[in-house]
Amino acid sequence: MANSSKNNHPWFEICQSRPTAKYQVFIFPSAGTPGQYYREWGKNFPEFEFSLIIYPGRLTRMSENLLTTIKEYLMEMTTGLIPYINKPCIFIGHSVGTAINFALAKHMIDTNNRGNLIKLLIEMGRGPPHLKDPDLSFAQMTDEEIVQDLKKMADPKTREVYDFPSFVQMLIPMLKADALVGDDLLSATPINVPIIVYGGEKEENVKEPFLNRWKELTTTNDLFRVRMFNGHHNFQSECQNEVLESVKQDFKYLIEYLNNKEFH
Repeated sequence: MANSSKNNHPWFEICQSRPTAKYQVFIFPSAGTPGQYYREWGKNFPEFEFSLIIYPGRLTRMSENLLTTIKEYLMEMTTGLIPYINKPCIFIGHSVGTAINFALAKHMIDTNNRGNLIKLLIEMGRGPPHLKDPDLSFAQMTDEEIVQDLKKMADPKTREVYDFPSFVQMLIPMLKADALVGDDLLSATPINVPIIVYGGEKEENVKEPFLNRWKELTTTNDLFRVRMFNGHHNFQSECQNEVLESVKQDFKYLIEYLNNKEFH
């Protein structure tokens, strides 16, 4: 199983160990605890080694303090994650994970700390982090309002999990801490890394025109696109097969793009 001791690192869990893979893929999950489904995402991607980012205060890091600012994330990831990025890599983020991975990519580029290894960002379920999110922040909601919002955003197949008080009580501090991270507005300065965006057609406020504004954060427009899926905020769970097929296509486009750049 992926969580064997040899695959444990300070900030991530390798999902399927592939030491000879050509690319590393790091998945930055949404607020709260990461879904189990991410651990299976890399099974049919033999050239890619998928890893799931584990934020402080959850899963194997429950004893650690929750982080509440992007600055804290960057400080910790500089020593806990960046040293393990040693191949061309792709960041995939969902919801607040998009803000964290974009901030990390920009930080790596700005500090000349392995930024040249970042080849693609796939950002899911959230508008660009230099703009205020149209959804009300969990940091401004009551616990009951958060539960109702979670049920509204959830994959209908898993919605009932929010009816268990013990689970909700564990989750809410994480959600509020992550909401504060997501409330940090980032610089609008673009990076020279391709960005592809995925969204859910059933989201109430995060619509395709808003997702299109991610284009303002990249100077590499050759691969930019917005893909919409027939799901809610957690469309990556509801429409997992379609999402993974799109990931496969976008990885193929990326490799062709990189090969063309190298050839020219």
